[in-house]
Amino acid sequence: MENVLFFFADFPVYSYGFMLGSGLVLGSVLAQREGKRKGFGADFIFQFIIQATLAFIVVGRIAAVFPVYGWRTFLYPWTLFASPQLDEVRGAVGAGVYTLYFLLRHVDEAASFLDVFTPPLALMQSLAYLGSSVLGREMIGSWGVDLGEFCLHPVPLYGALIYYVVFSLLWRNRRFLRYDGQLFLGYLALSATAQRLLMPFKEVSGESANPWLYTLAALLFGFAWFYAYINSPLTDIRRRRSLNNWKSWLFYLASLFGVGLVMIKFFYWRFS
Repeated sequence: MENVLFFFADFPVYSYGFMLGSGLVLGSVLAQREGKRKGFGADFIFQFIIQATLAFIVVGRIAAVFPVYGWRTFLYPWTLFASPQLDEVRGAVGAGVYTLYFLLRHVDEAASFLDVFTPPLALMQSLAYLGSSVLGREMIGSWGVDLGEFCLHPVPLYGALIYYVVFSLLWRNRRFLRYDGQLFLGYLALSATAQRLLMPFKEVSGESANPWLYTLAALLFGFAWFYAYINSPLTDIRRRRSLNNWKSWLFYLASLFGVGLVMIKFFYWRFS
């Protein structure tokens, strides 16, 4: 089931594609801003974003089309444009492989480079979840999505809220790092935890990862983050933190609450 948000020139604009595209645009702006601050340059960051996005689309599209057309996909490449389906998991793997190549070939400070993209990636995941229409298990509750005969867990809303919290924490702490790669390791631990929290509410079809795999990943990445954190020197710049200011925390929590309300309103509006 896919929601149409609006029509543009008589063409339907679907919620998932629109939110995923919005996340890509916002994430690109934030990544270029961080890349410039860290000395990589906005153009260099934008070049990588375009190339990684193309890798995601091409690999994801081939993975979606190949089961239908087989090897004819490469003999008749126009089949790649026959429909909009995309295999997101394999597309992400393709983008990850290209990222590894790009880091080895073009980047000297790989850990710092990954930190640039970590908060924007969490924001993109949050918005992608918010636009998704893949609901969860059947439930009994007033906050579920009522489809008439049954009511389902609003898993996309859960994921959107969780990943926005992850994004906000990473973005808030990006200027006060003890070591390069701190944001990336933190994201891996928090993302594994998020997936473990979402798993009980998902409608599992076919084979899926066991819950203990997410738990193990969260513990391993969390331990690596903590070990590197306590063994990293605290410089004079990093000592001058303003995060303990109660006004700063109050503003942060208020903004988090406000964004959460907007997400909740938008999500239920889509299914109204």
